[in-house]
Amino acid sequence: MDKEEVESKKYDEEEGETERYPTPKSSSIFDDTTRALTHSEAGECLHMLGKCESGLGYAYLCLNASNKGLTDIRVIPMFKYVLYVDVSGNRLTTEALRYLTSMKYLLMIRADRNHVTSGELEPMPYLQVLTLNKNKLTSTSGISHKQLECLELNHNNIEEVTLNPYDLENLKHFELRGNILTTTNGIFFPRLTRLFLAENQIEKLEGLEILVNLTTLHLRSNKLSNLTGFDSRCVKLNYLNLRNNEIIKLSELEKLSCLPALETLVILENPTVPDREAEEEVAYRHIVLAMLPNLTRIDKDPVLFDEKREAKEFRRQMLRDGTKFPDLDTNPPN
Repeated sequence: MDKEEVESKKYDEEEGETERYPTPKSSSIFDDTTRALTHSEAGECLHMLGKCESGLGYAYLCLNASNKGLTDIRVIPMFKYVLYVDVSGNRLTTEALRYLTSMKYLLMIRADRNHVTSGELEPMPYLQVLTLNKNKLTSTSGISHKQLECLELNHNNIEEVTLNPYDLENLKHFELRGNILTTTNGIFFPRLTRLFLAENQIEKLEGLEILVNLTTLHLRSNKLSNLTGFDSRCVKLNYLNLRNNEIIKLSELEKLSCLPALETLVILENPTVPDREAEEEVAYRHIVLAMLPNLTRIDKDPVLFDEKREAKEFRRQMLRDGTKFPDLDTNPPN
């Protein structure tokens, strides 16, 4: 793989274009049958030898029982030294998943692609990672784990975020791609650093001022037409993806000037960014850089030194002419 292919792959991953949750091959097990994980099968699912919690011996710390058509995993807690469990790609319900809450020292649960309808589990004192992607969730209520740092609820049917920030005070990474959110309201986690909200129906930005540690925000494929809601208290926001929204006026981007750390901005596939000829592309980038001079990358391309210099001169010319950025929405430069 050459350098260009590597960069393209990296960009696709940042954009969320790679398939993160591949659909498993169809199972021969009928949906109306029960399928319990046996003790011997569970033993075969163990891997990653490591020190026990006591530090006095060694045991297998991971159990991967994914893609087995399981409906019953009550045997898993018998493996008391396991810290990481993956039961993705089964037919587990919320009730079936709750057997794992008896595992006091569990650090990670991955239960993607199941039949889980609620994330409400008994609080687990050491749980740090919980993923419930591609389930049947309609609400975020009841998720309460004090040490949780990573929560993924992608591709469910969640309409609003109703999580209690005091129950998730250590949350740093939150994913809600592919749901039916219409606002960012309800995401009140000051320690959050990465937030992924692509493929929703978000029309309104609310509550972002709480996210003082946020560095990455993905809002691709939503319904944003204006950018009111960004706040100067988002002092660490470095990467912002607004691709495929409904931004009609390029001057809306001026509202991002309150973000002192913003370096990467993706705004492809908006009405204000149609397919352009080379000269139009140059003018477009000059306008964006004149508004946001700290950018180091716009869309797929890094900002060059000459572009920064020319954008600075363009801004000076605007000041001399008394031109405002909204004026350029109807009269773009040649």
